[in-house]
Amino acid sequence: MRFPERVPGVKGLIVFWGASAVVWSVLEGDPGRVLLFGLLTTITGLAYLFQRVMGGRRLPVWRGVFVMGLWGAALGAGTVLVTLFLMAVKTGLHAHGPEFSTANIGALWGQAGLWTAVGLLIGLGLGLLIAARQSA
Repeated sequence: MRFPERVPGVKGLIVFWGASAVVWSVLEGDPGRVLLFGLLTTITGLAYLFQRVMGGRRLPVWRGVFVMGLWGAALGAGTVLVTLFLMAVKTGLHAHGPEFSTANIGALWGQAGLWTAVGLLIGLGLGLLIAARQSA
């Protein structure tokens, strides 16, 4: 399995993330909105990191699929952790009390295992699709 030298759309994704960060920082705290921004932040960071670490590498198919699964698991777990961090940042930006309830934070933390597993499955599936496409 050969990974591309450049991940398509990373530069555009970084620009979109920057614009979204400005908009997100101004708006009041909303659990759904902070989760979406956490996902966007994690995707942007992992896409850039993937390009730097894996860009242009060749791996055996089974190892490539495994690596994609690990990146997917990192996406799932990272989204939860980044979102928790952003919740703390948002509360600090708007100095009028907590933006998120302990129930919001607890619910997000309680789903960390689920989203790690979902990310793992998405990564494995994407790895299998890439492997199938390259062997065709």
